[in-house]
Amino acid sequence: IFEAANVLVVGFGHTYSSYGGLVAGSNNNVTETYASVSGGSSNTASGPYSSVSGGNENTASGYWSSVSGGALNTATGSSSSSVSGGYNNTASGLYSSVSGGKNNVASGDESSVSGGGSHTASGLRSSVSGGWNRAAPSDNDWAAGGEFEDF
Repeated sequence: IFEAANVLVVGFGHTYSSYGGLVAGSNNNVTETYASVSGGSSNTASGPYSSVSGGNENTASGYWSSVSGGALNTATGSSSSSVSGGYNNTASGLYSSVSGGKNNVASGDESSVSGGGSHTASGLRSSVSGGWNRAAPSDNDWAAGGEFEDF
């Protein structure tokens, strides 16, 4: 345990270039004020107040954004975007979220994807839940897999 420039450092191979943060695990990066990476490896918290809780090669770059785990996930929305896990998911809209799955994108502001794979929620306040390869491109749109599939 080491404290440098008001950043609490636990583990090895980290880089940190701001203040008020935490970096733990291995080979993680904290590059913005009050950002934190609390575990895992090769993760980056580069937005102010952003956090990555673990996993591998995850990035939280939006203001108040977060990634809770998984691998290759990104929370890049300008404010308060989140990815809760899974693989290769992106929350890039303002207040957007992806709750897991694989290869999902929530790019619309206030949009969400709740699992499944290869989904895109690009409309304002759009949502996709489960299944495979669904899209919600319009504002206030939704799509779901399984029982609610299009015929």
